[in-house]
This record gives sequence, C-alpha cells and structure tokens, in this order.
Amino acid sequence: MTSFIRPIPNHWKVTDFDLSSISLDPSILHIAKTVCLLESRCDDYASYLRAIFSQRDPGWNQAIDQWNSEECQHGDVLRAVCESADPNFQFENLMTDYESLVSYHTPTGVSVRGSVGAEMVSRCVVEALASTLYRVLADRIADPNVRTVFSALAQDEARHYGMFLKMLRTEAENENNLGVIARCKYSLKRMLELEDARITVASCVVAGRSKSTIHQRREANAYLRELYRLYRWKHLRYAVQMLLRTLEVRPSRIIAVPCTELLWLGIKTRLAWAIAGNTIFPPR
Repeated sequence: MTSFIRPIPNHWKVTDFDLSSISLDPSILHIAKTVCLLESRCDDYASYLRAIFSQRDPGWNQAIDQWNSEECQHGDVLRAVCESADPNFQFENLMTDYESLVSYHTPTGVSVRGSVGAEMVSRCVVEALASTLYRVLADRIADPNVRTVFSALAQDEARHYGMFLKMLRTEAENENNLGVIARCKYSLKRMLELEDARITVASCVVAGRSKSTIHQRREANAYLRELYRLYRWKHLRYAVQMLLRTLEVRPSRIIAVPCTELLWLGIKTRLAWAIAGNTIFPPR
C-alpha cells in the first residue's frame, strides 16, 4: 500500500495553545474568521476527494483521512482564536449561513478538473498558497500566542503540500498529459479561482452582509484589499519555490527570482485594483 504522509504521534491539539486572552487587528481578525469558515468545511473536501480516489489503492484514502483530521483541527483552532479575540463571534450561525449560500463539489467520483492528475496539481497549489498565507499572518501578528498558532498551521499545510505532491508524482507515472505546460495551465486556473464564491462569500458572511444581494466582485475587492497588503517579497518567494516544484521545475535562483517578480507584480496590481474598486464601489 502506498504511503503518502507520515502520521505525527504527538501532533498539536487546540488545548496546546494559550488563547485565554488575545488581541488581533480588526482586518487580520476578519481574515482569520473567513479562513475559519473555509477550513471548517474540511469534511466536504475530504468526501469529494475520497470519491475521486475510489479506484486507487487504500493508501490514497488513508492519506485523505489523516489530512481531513488535521484540517478539522485547523478549523477548530481558528475558531478558538476568533472566539477569544471576539467573544461575539457566532461561529455556528455564520457557518450555517455560509453553507446555505455556497455548496461544494458533489462527491460523484468524477473530478471537476477533468482528471486525478489535474486535481492533484490544484491541491498542490491550494496547499502551497495556504502555507504561505499562514506564514504571512504569523509574520504580521504581534501576539506571540497567535503567532505560534499560525506557524503551526503553516507547517501543517507545507506537509499537506508534500503529500499531494507525492500523489501527483504517483499519478503522473500513469497519466501522460501531466507535462509542464499542462501543469502550468491547471495551476493558473486554480490561482484565478481564488476569488471564487467559496472565499468571497465567506468574507461577506463574516462581515454581516450576506442577508442582502451579494456583489461577489465587490466582496473580493474588500477582502483582497486587506489580505494582499500583508504580503512581502519573502512570502512570495516561498510560494514560488513550492509552485515550481509542482511543475517539476527546479526552483533555482535564475528561475525563482523572475517568477517571484512576476507574482509580486500580480499581487501589487491586484491590490491596487482592489483598493480602487473598493473606493468606487464599496460593498454594502
């Protein structure tokens, strides 16, 4: 049986962190609440992936089981952070609202991306960017207890990235159309989907604007204005190194630097667009 991820016998628990009294900047707290809703749908993600892997050996679903368990912990610890920073954070109500507005892929056993290989490229991108996001938040938070939480989450997501990368490489042995060009296409498509309803509506729900008409573009601008201003060059360099490995391209300096510059330009351009759009058409 193929093994994709090693269990950690003493993996952290929510109670390992001292979250009795913490303080967060309002914009970072909003991001944390939004990500909390996203992470708390881990069971939906896992069901979808298990269905896709139904024809693979048991090691695939065994890995997803462990991944799912750890992702559920992410949702739990983010909820604890948000509830400590904001006693009025009504997780259950917000989660019910969010799930009623945005559904996840139906676990039919068919990948919405066309193949298991394409799905694994997408998962690698998601995990790489998630690890980067948590590093960004850890670097921008003054409270040492919360920094410890986000550092632990970043490490977990990096391990999960490694798991999906092993799955991708295993699948590539039998799937012929997983060359660099195809992987680039799948990666870019997934990165463009970062402004889809699952993220923007979560932000809208957290902001308390979900009871009226949701303007997805406006919500994306409001969320990304707060998020992208936090990124620094070192964060994008970290992301690029992981993304290049997804493409099976060695992240040497001669390749990684221009790729980081390109991503930096993209982030700064999108930030400027978000600021302008939010100024002209604020969410309401």
